[in-house]
Amino acid sequence: MKFTNEEIIKLASQYNLGEIKSIEPVATSGNNSFIIIAESGKYFLRLCGERYRHRSIEEIEGELDLLDKLKENNFPIIDYLKTKDGKRVFSLENFNGYLRKYVEGRFVTSNPAPEELIDVGKTLGKYHKIVEKFKINKRNKINFGLEETRKFFTEHKQEILQSNFREAEKFIEVYSQEINKLNFSENLPQGMLHEDLGKRHVIWQDNKIIAIIDFDRSYFGYLILDLGQTLRGWCFKDNWQNWSPENAKIFLQAYESERKVSNLEKEALVSAIKFAILERALAFCLHCIYSKQPDPADEEFALASLFEQINKIEI
Repeated sequence: MKFTNEEIIKLASQYNLGEIKSIEPVATSGNNSFIIIAESGKYFLRLCGERYRHRSIEEIEGELDLLDKLKENNFPIIDYLKTKDGKRVFSLENFNGYLRKYVEGRFVTSNPAPEELIDVGKTLGKYHKIVEKFKINKRNKINFGLEETRKFFTEHKQEILQSNFREAEKFIEVYSQEINKLNFSENLPQGMLHEDLGKRHVIWQDNKIIAIIDFDRSYFGYLILDLGQTLRGWCFKDNWQNWSPENAKIFLQAYESERKVSNLEKEALVSAIKFAILERALAFCLHCIYSKQPDPADEEFALASLFEQINKIEI
């Protein structure tokens, strides 16, 4: 969905931003995002996407409730803005979103340094201490856990097979085998997961983490799945070619300096990382087949995740 500058300006006029000087679309994996430069400063506007990236007003309200909880506990987030009449969420043609300040900083784009792994590990440990047992009912319809992913995969198998996705039959066969190997105990600790704490969602200034962003995929689930997803995002190196047990060890030691991993969670950790790989492989596959202009890199990443990455995990 494309939005005009006039439509974005009309949304921005709901806030006390002053004169809008420029609007710049931001490339994302599913949402509709814009950088707005106004008389009063620089801002980031996010509208939800389509299909499985759509979010209701209530679901976004739940995301902002989570930000409130984190802010109360001095966790590094970027706070949202309210409209002139006090609303937190806006709508444009059934696309819902919110506005926040834009924060300058850098992102880790290559192999992370040990100090960066330590900082992210500690930050995730602090996050899980805050959100353990914490549930936001407004987010109940959002779930990226094992059973939901199995169901989602089953629902989309035929679409994948009927698409131009390369090696579709092998992808379906291997995916079915791998996801059916997994199982997670109902006794694992739960809380509101970030679910996507990769390198592009951690902002740094002066070699310090100043903000964790994009809680769009947050849901109530097993904390070990969040840890597995984050390890996947930070402990592959050389452009996703090689898994680093050394980096995983550094990360886990830092995490446990803030929150101890239970024995039950330790037993599930390798499975949690493999599940993270499977979940992302499916996401990149579907993004490829649904896109009007498919990116060959999405297809390649989905295939490499399933055929190569998943076989390299060791702790």
